[in-house]
Amino acid sequence: MKERLQEIEDDQDILILTGPKKRDFVVLTLEQYNAMEETTHLMSSRTNTKRLLESIGQDRAGNVTKHKLGLENKPLQSRRKKKPKVRK
Repeated sequence: MKERLQEIEDDQDILILTGPKKRDFVVLTLEQYNAMEETTHLMSSRTNTKRLLESIGQDRAGNVTKHKLGLENKPLQSRRKKKPKVRK
């Protein structure tokens, strides 16, 4: 199992475990899980989804403006209120 988990991490893969009575489980890295949660949050409203898709289109068309944020000496703080439950 340890080797398979290492493969999942190395390949950015997802493992589906088929359990009894159609109780299936998914195994993925915490990084993958967090990315999925962030995407779900970002796409949770129609307005935000529309803005994101417009921004992606602008970026692909080369219509971008770069700004310096000046965050070099400031620690980043998460706005996320709850952390995912991780069982070990």
